[in-house]
Amino acid sequence: MTKNLLLLIAVVCIFSCKKDSFITGSEAKLNLSEDSIYFDTLFTSTGSVTQYFKVFNDNDQKLKISRIAVNGGVASYFRINADGVSGPEVTDLEIEANDSLYVFITVKIDPSAADLPYIVEDSINIDFNGNTRKVKLSAWGQNATFLNSVLIDQDVTFTNERPFVILGGMLVGEGATLNIEKGTKIYLHADAPLLVDGTLKAIGETFDSTKIIFQGDRLDAGYKDYPGAWPGIYFSNKSANNILKHVIVKNAYQGIVADGTV
Repeated sequence: MTKNLLLLIAVVCIFSCKKDSFITGSEAKLNLSEDSIYFDTLFTSTGSVTQYFKVFNDNDQKLKISRIAVNGGVASYFRINADGVSGPEVTDLEIEANDSLYVFITVKIDPSAADLPYIVEDSINIDFNGNTRKVKLSAWGQNATFLNSVLIDQDVTFTNERPFVILGGMLVGEGATLNIEKGTKIYLHADAPLLVDGTLKAIGETFDSTKIIFQGDRLDAGYKDYPGAWPGIYFSNKSANNILKHVIVKNAYQGIVADGTV
């Protein structure tokens, strides 16, 4: 009986010691929930939503990750947070046997001279036991004209070279006209109604590329078609002589509200 008990204790101790020790060979198994992360179009100078992937230690022993790093380093547009530690590089992380950890990624793209959308790319290296796994990163950047709490008190024309991003709302004052060229895209934040006391002339054409679009400024998956993303367009009873032709008003709380004949 005593011998059997001692044998059982010895087996338990060996098993516990093995589980508490680190696997150090190159045969260690590490799996990722994603091998690439993609960010939908981001306006320059604004931060992205946070995306993530998981790193799985599928071994019966603990695994030490020597380094998780964005390949572009401090110059990269991408930043990570691994196991609660932020930076372009995180070192000396431990994952318990048959456990996992999260790696969160954000991106912020600096403005460029380009008018058309452009892509930025990088990758994350995960180094362990002499091995390296990679996760590819990519994001579309779009330069834009940013306007914050704008009062238009004289005739103005929005051209279609770059999209407009409206924060805090925009008011077309009485006696003023906002002209919008065909193909112009206007993105409005959740706190940004378009209020018209004067005149709005938005004249697009039939092709998709020449239509005028008003929509919310969240373009990431799950939000770009989400209803109620921005307040909408409101015409007061002071407004007159408005023209909206081949215009798309998308995912607003109330698309168009008119207080009287407009």
